[in-house]
Amino acid sequence: MKKAITIAGILVTLTNTPTASFADHLEPKQSEVKPGGKLSHANLSGRNLSGANLRGARLSRVDLSGANLRGADLNGAYLFRANLSGADLSGAYLSGAYLFRANLSDANLSNADLSNSILSGAKMSANLNNANLSDANLNGVNLGSANLSNAILSRALLIRADLIFANLSYANLNDANLGSAKLIDINATNIIGCPNSLPSGWVCENNSLKQR
Repeated sequence: MKKAITIAGILVTLTNTPTASFADHLEPKQSEVKPGGKLSHANLSGRNLSGANLRGARLSRVDLSGANLRGADLNGAYLFRANLSGADLSGAYLSGAYLFRANLSDANLSNADLSNSILSGAKMSANLNNANLSDANLNGVNLGSANLSNAILSRALLIRADLIFANLSYANLNDANLGSAKLIDINATNIIGCPNSLPSGWVCENNSLKQR
């Protein structure tokens, strides 16, 4: 009973003040996953969170590996070092999300939206600096103005991806597929490796992507 009261108290705090957090590695119930809450270090591996509203949630170091987040609202979510490997994020909304050092290897982000977002009156872009997106499916993803500097995109699929104004400096693009991607006004200097496919008129030379 004492434990139940403690958990209930956490839930009340989570709903009213986003600064509360779950203890390391607890497995919250489906009803406990709410927008604006703080679930740092929680275990949500393999969960079905399709269409869930996690807007603005604090999810640093959360284990979401293999989770179903299809169409979920993660606008402005804080996902520092979150484990999203193998997760299904197809069609998810991640505008303004903070994914610094997040693990998105083998994740499905096809048609997801990680473009600019207006949060708290400020314009914010998705931050994927140092994120691991190796072997990820990013076909049709909207990464307009996103920060992908130092990100690992080796073997990632970015066919028809929107990368307008995106920052890809120092990113690992070895064997990535950028066929038909929109590369207008991108920063792609000092990259590691070259994509195996680029839009017509684009080349990879001197560690940079250039339009001819």
